[in-house]
Amino acid sequence: MAGDADLIVNKELLSKTEKLLSTIHRDLKDINGRADDMREHWGAGEITDAMDEFADNWDNYRRELISHVESVGKMVGKTVDGFTGLDNELANPKGGKK
Repeated sequence: MAGDADLIVNKELLSKTEKLLSTIHRDLKDINGRADDMREHWGAGEITDAMDEFADNWDNYRRELISHVESVGKMVGKTVDGFTGLDNELANPKGGKK
């Protein structure tokens, strides 16, 4: 009974979160550098230099963000798996699966 539980885990929310993180991860990886396509629209040299620097920084931070999103997604997935396994064990303490 949920009212008697010491710990309540919303596995549905965790599963949705894992899927959303996977989508974010894929989208970030699929973003191609568009600086070369836009350079002709930037105008003056100072603006071009600033935009080049921004694009380079974005690429670096995007790679870092991809790594972090991937790590969090794996942790969420392991959490779902762990609680699902534990829930099954507690539901059937003789070793069977629910």
